Amino acid sequence: MMFSDRPSPLAPVYAALALSMLGGWALASPSLASEADAFAQLLQTGSCPRCDLSGADLRRLDLSGANLEQADLTDANFYQANLDNADLSGANLQGAYLSSVSAIAANFNSAQLDQSIVYRADFTDASLYGTRFGNAFVEKTQFVNALMIGADLSNAVLVSVNFEGAILCGAEIRYGDYRYECVPGASDGVEIDHSR
Repeated sequence: MMFSDRPSPLAPVYAALALSMLGGWALASPSLASEADAFAQLLQTGSCPRCDLSGADLRRLDLSGANLEQADLTDANFYQANLDNADLSGANLQGAYLSSVSAIAANFNSAQLDQSIVYRADFTDASLYGTRFGNAFVEKTQFVNALMIGADLSNAVLVSVNFEGAILCGAEIRYGDYRYECVPGASDGVEIDHSR
């Protein structure tokens, strides 16, 4: 093989072929482009409601105060992410990895955490009203003073979870009844007994 400092006469053909292939890939994969746009939007503005961030790598990001309402966060990796005061209400977090996450005072109302892994996370003072944890694995996690009315943990595996001060009225939990402050008869089916 000979090397030359002159460009090959086929170089423009190869360049055009490469560009056409890349252009066709971008047109065939608009979801990849939109996911990249959604990720950039989240990083720039801290707000990406209803965005498709499925499978996103959000490790170690400071997403405190972020608006991720109704976002698709299926299989997202939140390892050591800061979600303090973030709004993830109605978000789909199925299969998400939430290890060493700080979600203090975050809003997870009606979020889906089915089949997620929640390990050493802190949901102190968080709102998890009607949140689903179907077949989730939750270990060494804090739900101190969390609002968990109507949360469904019935099929979740719970290991060393702290519900101290949490309001669990109407919550479904397989491992015993944590709803000691609930009294039947309120308009929504439960009311808090503050006499304790």
